[in-house]
Amino acid sequence: MVKVSVAGASGYAGGEAVRLLTSHPQLEIGVLAAHSSRGPIGQFHPHLRAIGDRELVPMEAETLADSDVVILGLPHGASAEISEAILQINPEVRIIDLGADHRLEDASAWEAFYGGQMAEPWAYAMPELIREGKSQREILSYSRLIAAPGCNASAVTFAAQPALHAGIATGEGIVAILAVGYSGAGKAAKPHLMASEALGSLAPYGVGGTHRHIPEIVQNLKKAGGTLETLSFTPVLAPVSRGILATVSIPVKEGTTAEDVRDAYRATYVDEPFVQYSEQVPTTSMVTGANTALVHAVLDRDGQRLTAICALDNLVKGTAGAAIQSLNLSLGIPEDIGLTTVGVAP
Repeated sequence: MVKVSVAGASGYAGGEAVRLLTSHPQLEIGVLAAHSSRGPIGQFHPHLRAIGDRELVPMEAETLADSDVVILGLPHGASAEISEAILQINPEVRIIDLGADHRLEDASAWEAFYGGQMAEPWAYAMPELIREGKSQREILSYSRLIAAPGCNASAVTFAAQPALHAGIATGEGIVAILAVGYSGAGKAAKPHLMASEALGSLAPYGVGGTHRHIPEIVQNLKKAGGTLETLSFTPVLAPVSRGILATVSIPVKEGTTAEDVRDAYRATYVDEPFVQYSEQVPTTSMVTGANTALVHAVLDRDGQRLTAICALDNLVKGTAGAAIQSLNLSLGIPEDIGLTTVGVAP
């Protein structure tokens, strides 16, 4: 058994990682740590009944380093420092960061969207990412330091990369509108996240090209063959707890047919266990609780653009599920161990 500790276990992302660990046959839960939350984890995640009496401990590098794997479910900017301290104590530990600290490869993009000095890029936890040369799966298979993707970035990447890889689009002029569940905004007690503000309302955020996932999406789509430098990206908080529905409009090259679009998307995902082409337009209820992303694409009537739609659970395939899938690859075990494509509906 591989011992996996989780820092930030009281939060949504860290808590979801713990949920997946409870049913993984080859991983055992080590330390559950939090910055300020104390007491049994069941106080913060009542659904984790099998381990509800496990105590949250202070988030200290010395405690976390006594593990085979550490998963960091921390706010952006907090992972790099504690990762360095953990590695000084135990250089052989595997670390998976669920935050953004190690995702970007371009220091200027980090400074523009996050500010401050960029941390070292780690292996990107998206096995399905299309890239030239070594596959992302191969890179993950020998990586000990892994950066989980952003949930919004995952949805847009899955929706757009088949078109770019097939050469029917360059990526220029992409417009992405996402409906996002409130768990994607974190667990902090903020007025705009209260039920009285959220219920019955749709709230856009990160408007006007300011959202921090934009450079991550561009980085991914360039690897898939795109020439884009930016995109129009607007997420909208929807009154649901989980889920992302990304509607992505992509200009296509002249002469592209409906068959070209279907063939590109089917071929890209035909052998993927978790990212699947859907013959019907997907909904978030189809993927709730599952490590599944469903993608549907159709050529617009005027033949100038295609519309691709991706549905995924932001806490599973969007974050913690991608992390566990990539950890499996790093450990040399089947990537689907401990993960399911079966959702929960209605």
